[in-house]
Amino acid sequence: MSTNRPLVSVIMPTYQGAAFVGETIESVLAQTYEPIELVVVDDASTDGTPDIVAAYTDRARIRLERGSERVGPTRRRNEALALAQGPLIAWLDQDDLWLPEKTQREVEIMLERPEVGLVYTGYEAFDAETGETIPWRDRDSEAEGNVLVPLFVRGCFVGSLTALFRREVLDRRSLRLREKDFSFGDDYYLWLALSLDWQVARIDEVLARYRRHAENESSRLAETNFHLRRVALLRDFLAEFPEAGPRLGKWRRRGLAQHYVDAAGFERSRLRAALMLGRAIAAAPVHTFRLLRGR
Repeated sequence: MSTNRPLVSVIMPTYQGAAFVGETIESVLAQTYEPIELVVVDDASTDGTPDIVAAYTDRARIRLERGSERVGPTRRRNEALALAQGPLIAWLDQDDLWLPEKTQREVEIMLERPEVGLVYTGYEAFDAETGETIPWRDRDSEAEGNVLVPLFVRGCFVGSLTALFRREVLDRRSLRLREKDFSFGDDYYLWLALSLDWQVARIDEVLARYRRHAENESSRLAETNFHLRRVALLRDFLAEFPEAGPRLGKWRRRGLAQHYVDAAGFERSRLRAALMLGRAIAAAPVHTFRLLRGR
């Protein structure tokens, strides 16, 4: 590894995370890579989360900022980004874990490959109560290199807890993380935007652990038709970055059709499912019928 060791800034929003945040911080402190800083922005927790984080600030490069009201993790991540000082940014939630070599392995790729704007790794899910591994990661959907098309068509296959990206990704287009939703899509939207300018690298090894428990934001989102929220996000992306449409080519319509078909499969109402299928057919009729035949 090069002797040039850029600072890695880890951004972490917290809220009512007292049960897990200490272990998560320990996994950051256990990284084999230095220098590394952790920027925590608390979203008005009323439990012991801020006190647990504050206890670490005396012995590590950890900064804690406390919000006075609940505004959601998407805004808190932007606040953490504004405080972060490193040229490399890592994404970590309060309840997930890193294996010790995760950061070092990713930084090595960043130093060797200047065309890469994002590195991500494999991860495993585990049950918070039993510790048992849970099938979760869809490895077959993952991609690397030019990932604009697979990201648009397949959805967000980059596990945010595994991601390391360059600050230059944000600076080049004056990007901020998406705050349109309380807790949905800021990672996916950023990965789509950076794929317009940068290559993506993948380390196909498990270097992070995703903790599953009743308070996961993903559990709450799974109760709603998140496929429709994804379509709205993709349409916003196409509107903000009009160059994406020509680069996607036929996959722009096919991708939207795919997500509408997925939305139809989620719906319990036959009427709403039919509406979603109608939108899929309007976007890409032949492709939609192929998708339906394959089910």
